[in-house]
Amino acid sequence: MLVDFTISNFRSIRDEQTLSLNVEHARSRLPENFTLIEDGRYAILRSAAILGANAAGKSNVVRALAALRWMVIKSDARKDGSSIRPYEPYLLSDAYAAQPVSMEIEFVVPSGIRYRYSISYNSSRVVSESLYSFAKRSRALVFERNSDDTWMTMKLGGTYKGGTRRFPFFQNAAYLSRAGNDASAPASIREIYQYFLRLTYIPAGSRISPGLSVADEAMVQAISELICLADTGISRLTVEDNEDPGEIRLPDNLPDSVKENIIADNKRRASYWIKAASGELMEFDEDDMSSGTLRLVELLPVIMHAFTDGSPVIVDELDANLHTDIIQLLLKLFHDNQINKLGAQLVFTTHDTNVLDPTMLRRDQIWFVSKDDGNSTLKSLDEYERAFVKVDSPFEDFYRDGRLGALPRLPIGKVRRALLKALASIDEQG
Repeated sequence: MLVDFTISNFRSIRDEQTLSLNVEHARSRLPENFTLIEDGRYAILRSAAILGANAAGKSNVVRALAALRWMVIKSDARKDGSSIRPYEPYLLSDAYAAQPVSMEIEFVVPSGIRYRYSISYNSSRVVSESLYSFAKRSRALVFERNSDDTWMTMKLGGTYKGGTRRFPFFQNAAYLSRAGNDASAPASIREIYQYFLRLTYIPAGSRISPGLSVADEAMVQAISELICLADTGISRLTVEDNEDPGEIRLPDNLPDSVKENIIADNKRRASYWIKAASGELMEFDEDDMSSGTLRLVELLPVIMHAFTDGSPVIVDELDANLHTDIIQLLLKLFHDNQINKLGAQLVFTTHDTNVLDPTMLRRDQIWFVSKDDGNSTLKSLDEYERAFVKVDSPFEDFYRDGRLGALPRLPIGKVRRALLKALASIDEQG
């Protein structure tokens, strides 16, 4: 469960920005939209929508979460001296271009313990890294590492017990990445590693593996029923082994995990059955389906897995190829206490202003990204004056009227003049 996430000096995000899913007030407002933890001391939102103009930096907020996940899950696999892949500082200022990227996340693992993890890194090394727990509601150090520390000199907290704690690591790797994936490490650190492993990030425009297999009949049956209910026109979905997947040629520079997914997808074949006028079911393959149907088939297994383990799902451009009613349906599922018993979360970027509905989302679930002089800033609707934006105000109307900012600037006059000039130049050359 994600509590909050803070970023600085990452891509277009220059100054420190925080995405918070912590409910600070108004618990009587849409209580199904959050999960209570620590005996009701905290309430954590089950969804958050991030809106803004094109190129404002929405994607960079969720990409930062993906970068943090990479540092925890992948950095230990780097060879000594290899560059740190997700080092992407703010480049529009010399004062920041060579500075570390910094990230901090507060989260809750399945056992119910809340942690705060921080890491700063440049292109070649981790500059600082720390982990604190709140197991007894007071902050306790788990580990801390500074720029000059080695695996022998880093500081370990007194509450960090239960297994091997000191693991050799290279300076370009996170300690959490090294320790979390070792069977001899304390169970607590392995549980944290698993939290990041289960966190799912879906980039904009990507095709993801639907994770359907012949062996997972229950999942296939569930997806089949849901697709039928989503008004796609499909009556049944089946998945079977593909006896002749054909030759698969993959670029050498593709990550092994991507190659494995592509190969796995080509070893099984999904069939979509649609009822003909005669009442007979006719079989169609993926090429005959709409991009919206395929997107839904890809997303549903990810979402169902999230409901089974309470993990966050991060989607860039959720509205791509999905009807606005489908997005609203997904939000209702995440906000359903019986379906989402473990507090799974959906954090997404979107251009779909229909989500700005005060009957569906609270003020603190809506975030806007704006960019000024190349610098992206993140602001919650909850930060606006309550006299200006009430809990039941027409959020969408306010946004489209420009009262909340984060809208694209579209100078139609200048666009028209530039286009006329370009067309005239083309005519002259022709």
